[in-house]
Amino acid sequence: MGNDISPQEYDEIIFKEGIEAFKSADYVTAFRYFDGEVHEFPKSSTAYLYRGKCHYYFENWDAALADFEKSIRLDNALAETFYWKGMCYYQLEEYTLSLFELKRSSRMYLDKNATVIRLIGELEFRKADFESAEKSFKIAAELGDNKSCLLLKTLFYGNIRKASS
Repeated sequence: MGNDISPQEYDEIIFKEGIEAFKSADYVTAFRYFDGEVHEFPKSSTAYLYRGKCHYYFENWDAALADFEKSIRLDNALAETFYWKGMCYYQLEEYTLSLFELKRSSRMYLDKNATVIRLIGELEFRKADFESAEKSFKIAAELGDNKSCLLLKTLFYGNIRKASS
């Protein structure tokens, strides 16, 4: 069979320099790198994903969303892209759209990403869907998310439960 690697793994190899810059929080260098790569590799969802992530850190939400959309059109199987798209909508206070994208991401992570599930819980809480929020926080806490444990204690097992009794 030979070397069977996914397109995502291949992209991570060829874009190693830019990914390393991004991981080390050198977003300007990473942006310059991926801005060039999207022109050289216009069919690479990874290049658009990382350029979008750089836009996100520059708080350029519309440009980030455009890159995430392009990344999804090229490869709609990257859970990370839906996560970042949801985070952009969160920053824009488009909570319904944020919740939709984060739920898509969670399904792709097979409901095993505690951070995504906690964020879903936070959005459900904002929408006053307390039962769903509590369930999401419990799942995230079971997956080891300490922030979810704190949110459960603060929002549900402290003030709200006492006020309703």
